Amino acid sequence: MDGRFEVVCFTAGGSRFAVEARQVQAMLEAPPLNAIAAETLLGLPTAEGGRRRWLHCGGLCLEVSEPVRLASLTVDHIHPLPPLLAARLTLPGARALAFDADGLLLVIEVPHREHQEGLVFLVMEP
Repeated sequence: MDGRFEVVCFTAGGSRFAVEARQVQAMLEAPPLNAIAAETLLGLPTAEGGRRRWLHCGGLCLEVSEPVRLASLTVDHIHPLPPLLAARLTLPGARALAFDADGLLLVIEVPHREHQEGLVFLVMEP
C-alpha cells in the first residue's frame, strides 16, 4: 500500500463528506428514478438550491451537492472516530474523520440496497 486513500468528496446538508472511491461506480448529471438524497440518508436538513449530482454506489444512487471531486488522502490525514463521538453520532455509516486542503471531512460508508419481495432495504455492512 502506498499510504494513500482515494475518496469522492461531496457536500450534504451544508457539511463535507467523503466515500471511498471504490464504492462509486459512476457520477450522473441527471436524476435516476431510484435516487435518495444524501441528506435524507444521513438525517440532515435538505439542501436548498445549488447544483446536484448523483453518485451510483452499489445499487444505490446518492444525490449530493456540488462540489463533487475525487481526492487522494494520505493515511495520516484519516482518523478513526473517537469512541465518545462514535457512541453518540447519529449519522449512519460514519467511519472516520479526515482532513484535506479544504478542511474537515466525515468519511462515510454508503449502504447497499437489498430487495426482498418487492421491498427495498438499505443495509450497512459491519
